Amino acid sequence: MGNSVIVHLIRHEKTEANTLRKYLGWTDESIVKSTESFQLPFQPTLVYGSDLKRCVETAKLYFPNVEYKAFFSLRELNFGDFEMNTYEQLKNLSIYRDWIDCPEHITPPNGESYQHFKHRVMECFTQIVNRSSEYTFVVHGGVIRLLLSEFGPSEKTFSEVSADHRTIYTLKWADPNLIKGGLRCESLSAEPIMEKKNL
Repeated sequence: MGNSVIVHLIRHEKTEANTLRKYLGWTDESIVKSTESFQLPFQPTLVYGSDLKRCVETAKLYFPNVEYKAFFSLRELNFGDFEMNTYEQLKNLSIYRDWIDCPEHITPPNGESYQHFKHRVMECFTQIVNRSSEYTFVVHGGVIRLLLSEFGPSEKTFSEVSADHRTIYTLKWADPNLIKGGLRCESLSAEPIMEKKNL
């Protein structure tokens, strides 16, 4: 691997709020499915992620025998008054429509600004990914979208990036100093996570 850095970003399994398409930020909800068996293309020795249940439980499901390091700073955006509501419930609010159009500059009422969210996630991420190695994260959709918008090989805004469940997003750099300098990765791939088939 030389001096290269490899980062795997995995979104947590779905929760009930996810299936109902609700905004789920700091509400500590468990995942819906916790008994399946999955086939992943690698087995890390350490997994990093959010301290919320859905990430902790997903890491245990995907990597049952691997140590998990939880960080408050890797939580999803705090959606404030939008939390646990759907688009249909919020669509008539002008502040919600403004936020949808420009999440980087509009803050949900009683929620977290994009700049604060970005600062805490980026600071935590760059402190962890600080040397040549392979890293695995189990985090939230918003965290992955932020990191892909900041470090993906092509320039895209947060709104232009998506992060699916059961997908491994893998970013590669030739040198850890490139990350410290805020430079984009050389390559990005997305690979589905498959359930093991019962024979």
